Amino acid sequence: MMKLILIFSHMAKYFHERGGFWFPFVKWIIDLLYCYSSLGRLLNELFKRKSLGGPWVSEVYLLLNILIGLCWIAVIERPVLTAIGWIVLGLIVVFYRIFETLLFILHWLIVAEGPVESYRRSLLSFLINLFEIGIFFAIAYLLLDCFDPPQDAWSALSKSVCSVFSLKKMSGLCEVGWSKALALFQLCISWTLVVLILANVVGAINRNEKKDDSV
Repeated sequence: MMKLILIFSHMAKYFHERGGFWFPFVKWIIDLLYCYSSLGRLLNELFKRKSLGGPWVSEVYLLLNILIGLCWIAVIERPVLTAIGWIVLGLIVVFYRIFETLLFILHWLIVAEGPVESYRRSLLSFLINLFEIGIFFAIAYLLLDCFDPPQDAWSALSKSVCSVFSLKKMSGLCEVGWSKALALFQLCISWTLVVLILANVVGAINRNEKKDDSV
C-alpha cells in the first residue's frame, strides 16, 4: 500500500511540474500542428532565417489571403470555375485557411509565452480574421450552390460577413443537408473566434506589452 501511495505521489508531482495531466498533451498537439501545417508560420520562419522577419510577414500574409478571397469572389461565377475539379480544389483551400486561422489563435492563446508586442495590433488582426472567415465561407456557399433563390457573389459575401459579425446563422440558404451543416459550422467558428478574441484581450493585458502602446 505504501508503495502504491508513493507511486501516486511521484505521479502527482510529475504532472504538477508539467502543468497538469491533459493540458501539456493538448499544448504539444497544437504546437506540432501549427509548426508543420501553418503556411503563415513557415513563411515567417523563412523570412526570419534571412533576417527579414517581423510582424509585417503575418500582416502581409493575412492581407494577401483576403485579396485572394475577394478576387475569387469577383470571378467565381465564370463558367470555367464551375468544373468539379475547381470546386474540390476551392473547398480544400477554403477549409484549410479556416483551419489555419483557428489554429493560429489557439496557438497564440495556449502555447505562446512572453510579453505581447501590442494587444491592439493583435485585436485588429483577429477582427480582420473574422472578415476573412466571412469571405471564405461565402466562397464555400457559392461553390456548393447553397443559396435558394440563387445569389450573386457579392450578395453572398455581404450575407456571410454579416453572419460572422452578428453571430447569427446564415440566411437565404436552401434546405439541402450540406447547406445547413455549413451554416452551423460557420456559426460555431464565428462564436469560437469571438470568444478567443475576448480571451486574447484579457490575456494580452495580463501578459503585458513589450512596448508602450498608449494613445
